[in-house]
Amino acid sequence: MELQTERLLLREYTLGDFAAVHSFASDVRIAEYVDWGPNTAGDTQEFLEMCVAAQGDSVRTAFTFAVTFPNRDPFGSVGLSVDHGRGELGYVLDADHWGRGYATEAAASLLRFGKETLRLRDITATCRPENTASARVLEKIGMVQVGLRRADKLIRGEWRDSLVFSAHRVDHKR
Repeated sequence: MELQTERLLLREYTLGDFAAVHSFASDVRIAEYVDWGPNTAGDTQEFLEMCVAAQGDSVRTAFTFAVTFPNRDPFGSVGLSVDHGRGELGYVLDADHWGRGYATEAAASLLRFGKETLRLRDITATCRPENTASARVLEKIGMVQVGLRRADKLIRGEWRDSLVFSAHRVDHKR
């Protein structure tokens, strides 16, 4: 499965993506904003094996895509976890690609996929309050901040808050 944007190709991972994924997943700059990492080689291998295994599930509950330029190695990841008609969106990019609109482009494509293809009635996303760039991405793709979860995630031994964003599909029946 692939999703194409103006500049990007979002494609499913293969085990051959290890070197590229490990390059960004082991970066301490990224680990500052997420509740995983920096990855060991084993962590990255486990992630890729999980992604590849999920591709074969008869009922998909996880859609994780490599963020790439066409015919190039991944420089990020975008994912959508699905549970009972709701989704949770997440993304991460190699720090060398921050500030160029790629996160917005990839996240918008996955949000559209969740609403239009999967027909999810609600999609949420979270980010750390200090991650203002990520909050801007979520706002740009049409998500609305709906709350603040105090002490939401345990990150490297410290409980951290999360901003909560949501996008509802307007045509669903209540």
